Amino acid sequence: MMVDYMGPSLDTTICAISNAVWAFANNPDQWGLVRSDPQLLPSAINEVLRYDAPIQGFSRYVARDVDMDGVVLPAGSRAIVFYGAANRDERKYPDPDRFNVLRRPGDHLGFGAGPHACVGMNLARIEMLALFTALAKRVRRFTILEQEPLLNNVLRGFKTLRVAVK
Repeated sequence: MMVDYMGPSLDTTICAISNAVWAFANNPDQWGLVRSDPQLLPSAINEVLRYDAPIQGFSRYVARDVDMDGVVLPAGSRAIVFYGAANRDERKYPDPDRFNVLRRPGDHLGFGAGPHACVGMNLARIEMLALFTALAKRVRRFTILEQEPLLNNVLRGFKTLRVAVK
């Protein structure tokens, strides 16, 4: 059971952290807000997960026919939820392509939802909160020196993200 808890959360947490560093480097005003008010960190972490979820989509087996807003998903088929697209839905999030730590998007789909929610999400949040709390005390600015996106069908993050800090 611990392997199921810790294993999948490792790569996703690493990707979420690298996505956060990238977002803060490219939006230094948002990092400034977090540094000036560390109580914004929980909402900032949720905004990172909304803005650039480490898993962009997830599929499930359809066990029985399901009518979804007039479209029937037949039993035996597969359905996919694209978290990245849902998290950028302008009907839900005004100005969705803007990274905004004041947004407080506690209902993002970065960790899935309902019975399919990520079992390790609380551990990931604790790890990110601890790391960025420490960084907020010491780092004024992140500067990207080198970046190479991770080419993966499941994960979204960076293969290489070399950063300078001030």
